[in-house]
Amino acid sequence: MSEFDWEEVEQDEYSRSARPSFVKLTTRSYITAMGVAPDRLADATFIDLAAAVTAVAKQISEGPNVGIKIPNFKAYWPYPLQAVWSGGDKISNRRVFRIWLKQPLFIQKEQFTEAVAQLDFDPAIATQLHFEQLAEGFEIQSFSDTPLDDSIAALTRIQTTIADHQLVPKFNDRHREVYVAGYAPDSPVLLRVALDENFGQVDEAQVVYN
Repeated sequence: MSEFDWEEVEQDEYSRSARPSFVKLTTRSYITAMGVAPDRLADATFIDLAAAVTAVAKQISEGPNVGIKIPNFKAYWPYPLQAVWSGGDKISNRRVFRIWLKQPLFIQKEQFTEAVAQLDFDPAIATQLHFEQLAEGFEIQSFSDTPLDDSIAALTRIQTTIADHQLVPKFNDRHREVYVAGYAPDSPVLLRVALDENFGQVDEAQVVYN
């Protein structure tokens, strides 16, 4: 059975191009977890919750192979982990995280609950895992082949494009990191910044919808 692979099918949404692009993503199901990580990606709190969310997503994707009943199941590769970081005007000051991991449309909360039960997490971890309906919204993105910091080129590219198109960030204290190559502290990352749709001009042809 062929598997749906987001890296092949959704290359524009999960871009590995430095050139800024735009995405507009509607409400979908996500596995989530929240916390505070003073050491960001190297922090044990983030690492533990990221590992737990990733494990649940992997368990759900196994579906019938592990006894999880999923109507209309189609084989797929789990989506990449991502996190919204907030709490400051600079990347280096943002220590509050909310992990998101998208689920296919046919996955429901019942499968999430079963996967968490099968993995038998410590209650301190299990109680922090949630299944939510969320919308990423309208965002600008740029891929960085080096870890993020306040002077990273991807951020400069995004800021320049925002100015050129007379766009306005939706928030001044947060950004999204999509870990298309894993979430180790030294991994490359897809940087996204949420935009206010009421300002600026962006050609619809430049926007990826999902």
